[in-house]
Amino acid sequence: MPTNAGGVAPAGGADRLTQEALSHWYVRLLANGVSYQDASDVIPRVNSWRDWCSLWIERAALREAEAEEMARAGRRFSAAEAFVRAALAYHFAQFVYHEDIELKNKAQTKKVACHTRALPDLRPPGERVEIPFEGITLPGVLRFPPLAAGVNGGAPIVILVAGLDSTKEEFYTLETEIHLRGLATLAFDGPAQGERSNLPLRPDFEVVVSAVVDFLVADGRVNSGRIGALGISCGGYYAPRSHAADRRLAATVGVAGFYDLSECWSNLPALTRQGFAVSFGNLSEEEAGERAKEVSLRGVTGEVDRPLLIIHGSKDRLCPVADAHRIVEEAGAQAELVIYSEGVHVCNNIPFLWRPLAADWLAEKLA
Repeated sequence: MPTNAGGVAPAGGADRLTQEALSHWYVRLLANGVSYQDASDVIPRVNSWRDWCSLWIERAALREAEAEEMARAGRRFSAAEAFVRAALAYHFAQFVYHEDIELKNKAQTKKVACHTRALPDLRPPGERVEIPFEGITLPGVLRFPPLAAGVNGGAPIVILVAGLDSTKEEFYTLETEIHLRGLATLAFDGPAQGERSNLPLRPDFEVVVSAVVDFLVADGRVNSGRIGALGISCGGYYAPRSHAADRRLAATVGVAGFYDLSECWSNLPALTRQGFAVSFGNLSEEEAGERAKEVSLRGVTGEVDRPLLIIHGSKDRLCPVADAHRIVEEAGAQAELVIYSEGVHVCNNIPFLWRPLAADWLAEKLA
């Protein structure tokens, strides 16, 4: 198993897809709040990728039962944290998993229920919101830390933009870094994400982010001149694209995004290509490869006139580091580039470096 899997191996007879998933995403589980205990206990029992979702659902149900017990005992804040742990286990049960859609949907539903249960007692508390978008709504979670709530002129806020098969619930540990700097956050599920996974992926995701900005501008608690964005992975493509299109975004961070999906298509893991094929509308892999040509920053981000920070890892095996250089070169003088030589995809192996940097940068630019 590749070294960036973190040292916890699946069962000796684990199939290729399980090996592939762990080689790319084991560190992502840990970075986003799954405990080492759960990872080291569940992963060795995965013999087949088909087993992945059910085994993680089983573990998530255990964590959910613990949360319920804490809630019955009146331990509100402990229960909230425990419900988040359960939600994360349910999330990674269904992450890039398409072998059994009914099972995936079960994990998705349970994830949302656990995370929503936690919101009132988180610190800062979370508020579920519905963002109008093209005749429907996009579900989101809005959180105001004490330093941001009640700020004269409205709170500065960061829109968190998820990637492929990522969802609003996965941002919990990242939100903590942002809240510490006095910035509010809004995480949401857009087309092909989480609760809106039934909608096809939008190459023009700037339309989605602009709808989110519209919602925030209408909220009297937010300062419309101090709205930023941060996107990861595919969201690292969505966020710079949105920054170029909507001048109301005062500062944006893109982490591990690609420049042109079609150019890195053949090097993507099989599970990621499958995920894109499903997100494009249940296409064949060949059809999805053609649609990937539409997902490009070519001619989009030229000469942006507001601060843009691009973060990437040199060891990223999904999105080549050359793409980060290309985005910054085309964006011009307002764009900054930070490359971590040891960083894998989304620098999930070094969240203690890139997350504080991104949060500090956004706090400075949105001051």
